[in-house]
Amino acid sequence: MAPLNPAQRTQLSPHSRAAGKASTKVSGKALGLALTALLLTPAVQGATVEERLAALERRIVELEQQLKRKDAEIEQQLKLKDAEIAAIKRPLATVKTQTEQPQSKLNGRLYQEYERPSYRFKTPPKSIFLSDSDTTLQIGGQIWLDAIYNDGDMANRGAFQTSSILFDEDASDDKTLLNAGQSKLSFRSHTPTEHGDMTTRFEFDMFDGDGNADFNLTHLWGELGNWGAGQTFSGFMDINSFPNILDYWGPSAMVFARHPQIRYRRSLGNGSFWALGIERSDADLALPVNIDPESLNYSEQNDWPDASASYTYQFDQGYIKTALLLRYLGYKTNLQEDKVWGWGINVTGTYDVNYSHSLKFQIANGKGIGRYLNDPCCHYYADITGGSDAGLDGNGELTAIGATAGFIYLDKQWNDNYTSSIGISYVDIDNIITQHPLSFNNSLYSTVNLIYNPTTMSRLGIELQYGELENYRGDKGDNLRLQTSFGFKY
Repeated sequence: MAPLNPAQRTQLSPHSRAAGKASTKVSGKALGLALTALLLTPAVQGATVEERLAALERRIVELEQQLKRKDAEIEQQLKLKDAEIAAIKRPLATVKTQTEQPQSKLNGRLYQEYERPSYRFKTPPKSIFLSDSDTTLQIGGQIWLDAIYNDGDMANRGAFQTSSILFDEDASDDKTLLNAGQSKLSFRSHTPTEHGDMTTRFEFDMFDGDGNADFNLTHLWGELGNWGAGQTFSGFMDINSFPNILDYWGPSAMVFARHPQIRYRRSLGNGSFWALGIERSDADLALPVNIDPESLNYSEQNDWPDASASYTYQFDQGYIKTALLLRYLGYKTNLQEDKVWGWGINVTGTYDVNYSHSLKFQIANGKGIGRYLNDPCCHYYADITGGSDAGLDGNGELTAIGATAGFIYLDKQWNDNYTSSIGISYVDIDNIITQHPLSFNNSLYSTVNLIYNPTTMSRLGIELQYGELENYRGDKGDNLRLQTSFGFKY
């Protein structure tokens, strides 16, 4: 047998990279021992030098084959060990940042976003993908600070609520306030199922009318396919029509309510849809002027939940939503009881004039809808006057109180970083003759602002707010407020 050249010997040693150095050392050692043994051992039975070299080469081949088998065993053991370590250290969830929200594997319907539109002030979608599950979890919110100066007297220190304007002179000594109540935290989930997408929303803000940051539950909502249940915005309102303003309360005429409810929603394609819902009813009855609230022994009757129906039509430059509300209001005393129907219609929408200008509007009218409106729902003097849903007329019969409320706002995009919004809102209540003189009659609300967004997740703005309030007796009050706000999304 001819001796092997160096190139052929190299081909006999194709070890793995991990064991290459060790194999080379072992092969060199084995070769050295073999050569030493052969050189020190005298010729046996007339063996020639060529025969001894051939035997040496065969021994080298055997040693290299043994090393290959050993390398394979070590590599297999390392793979098993790595798998065990990975199983122990595997995280429960992996955080990923997406450019889009997770699409359903079944029908592609996404969780409806209920964010106040504010152009660039948005949080990029982020999802935590839960292991061994199709569920994704989103965590978000904002840190917010308002710096407020009041020229007049207003009971709601944290927001510009015109129905909290005080008629008495020098009723409040506080002119300035620093408030973090607009801060919030939300948790949302999305899970595709055979019955459609399942989504949930748990959210709270820190708003407090006294100007203190305190926990305030806003949403406990879930949807499966077209069905939804829990607490969220009323089907009679439209959060997407909320203008791009800094005030947290919003226009006085805004239909704004969060209720426990059950809702069915059906998409019609191209962004259009209709919805039906039943919501918790809570009548805000007016108190007769000649009855002392402390001695009044009566209870509100809510025999049926409020029913809402809406249709939203989407088009290229915006949308129009028409919502209907039906209520059954009543009261009961030891001697008598009475009930009355209430109803309402609310038309809202947005219209993009062009890229830089967008109109937002609302017009609502009905009887018995006072608690759904921003101002009448929360009148500062309500402990004395009662609400604005229904009351006893001159004949002692329960009657629903009429209300008309509307606003219009122009949002302007100056450039990628600067925006402004200007608008006006008005509410009018058709008081009945038996209502208390301090009862809410009408209010006017107006704002103008300039907002700077350094990034899509931060903003700094200044806003001038003016409001007027008039009661049933004709007393008038007003307030001028300057608000500067700092916001940070997360």
